[in-house]
Amino acid sequence: MVLQPAIVRPDVFGRTHPDPRADPPTVVLDPSRARTEELQQVGPETQQIPTIAGAPQGAAPDPDSEADTDGIPVVAHPADDGRAMALRALLGSAGALVGWLVAAHLVPPGALGGAQLAVSLFLLVGGPAPLVLGLFGALRPGRLAWLAPVAVLPVAAAVGAACGSVLPRLAAVALPGLPPIAGPLLVAAGCAASAVLFAHDAVLAGAGRARWAVWRTVVLAPVQIGALIALCAVAGLEAPGVVLSWLGPAVLCAALGAAVLPVLLRRGPAGASRGSTALGLVGAALLHHLVPIVVTVRFGPETGAAFFVAWQVFVVVDLAAAYTVHALSGAVAREPSRTDALVARARKRLFIVFLPVIALGAGLAGPLLAAFGAAYGEAGDLLRLMLLGLAFRLVVAHEVGVRQALGHGLGFDRLQLFSAVLVLVVAIALPVTAVGVTELRLVAIGYIIVQVACAAAVLVIPAVRRTDVEVRAP
Repeated sequence: MVLQPAIVRPDVFGRTHPDPRADPPTVVLDPSRARTEELQQVGPETQQIPTIAGAPQGAAPDPDSEADTDGIPVVAHPADDGRAMALRALLGSAGALVGWLVAAHLVPPGALGGAQLAVSLFLLVGGPAPLVLGLFGALRPGRLAWLAPVAVLPVAAAVGAACGSVLPRLAAVALPGLPPIAGPLLVAAGCAASAVLFAHDAVLAGAGRARWAVWRTVVLAPVQIGALIALCAVAGLEAPGVVLSWLGPAVLCAALGAAVLPVLLRRGPAGASRGSTALGLVGAALLHHLVPIVVTVRFGPETGAAFFVAWQVFVVVDLAAAYTVHALSGAVAREPSRTDALVARARKRLFIVFLPVIALGAGLAGPLLAAFGAAYGEAGDLLRLMLLGLAFRLVVAHEVGVRQALGHGLGFDRLQLFSAVLVLVVAIALPVTAVGVTELRLVAIGYIIVQVACAAAVLVIPAVRRTDVEVRAP
């Protein structure tokens, strides 16, 4: 008989079986039918959880007890933080839409178009600001909260000042009678304040306090609307009043956060910020904020104002769909064994809720935009085309949510960024034959084509349809 080397294979728990010849059993079985002793099966290694009994009142805690949990922080699940940040974005966009509705009745379309050019630039520069925090690695949230303004403020201010100097229309946001340098400085201050706010949101998400960012957004929106009414209706300012209604509360909130957050988060555990990926942040900023900037610069403030209002309605519905999809990550994290059922339920809920909303919005697009003013009702057909493209975007949003829930969303963040770049290419390459909202239909048609291509891509890729994930054994 030829003896072969023993084959060592891992068990279901990832542990390798030892060679039986290296450690022979204590009881040897022999053919003489001697008395044998059965070896009991050993279960998997588990970490013992101590039982905490009710201590009598007045008894001093035992510092050596294993059940002592004093000082151990309770950390929220990353999926819950991601959903809270999606809710913050949705509430911020909805509050901004209400603010633009008020502004449309206080200032003419040309002034609103010039003001939204500056505000969109604030959000465009501030949106990717959390990427700078990745340079600091794993720091305590309290330390990261005071490092955030130091890191993002100079960069955002420099970018804002450069854009304010290059784009002449941004000079209109300055108060009349001020020197020409006031326009770029005002834009630089707005970009810096927006970047600090977005950076603070990333710090709060990393500390498990993303709900604080939600409440800050809920409080900030009415303050901005109140400032808008005071500056435009009472003081009689037009474009400068709209810009200052955004800039003033943002600067105050950023300064307050820079002073308070390092104190409130000083005892938090060290850890990296849990936010969207770099590609996701850049893609969302380009699609939501750079597209109206390009349209306004190329077609003028009056046409850009009508396009911007229709685009804001589209952005609110888009962010609402993204918030609905974020619930899937938390559900899969809590019940990984029911991934297939959870994915199917999320897809059904997404289409049942948003397809009727899109159909209703397409039917009421004209009256909805006419609520902003007669000059904005002409963009009804433009909004209908955007909502049609959003119907195909739901497919992409659901598949992105599935892969993010399974930890494989990076490839589809690239797809999102690529789709945003294609829409920008269409907006830039569109020839300016005449000034009017009807000329922008080609931008919406290009958006539809891009979303159809992206939906086809996520449905064709075989890896997208997999919901079973192989977990590598330790």
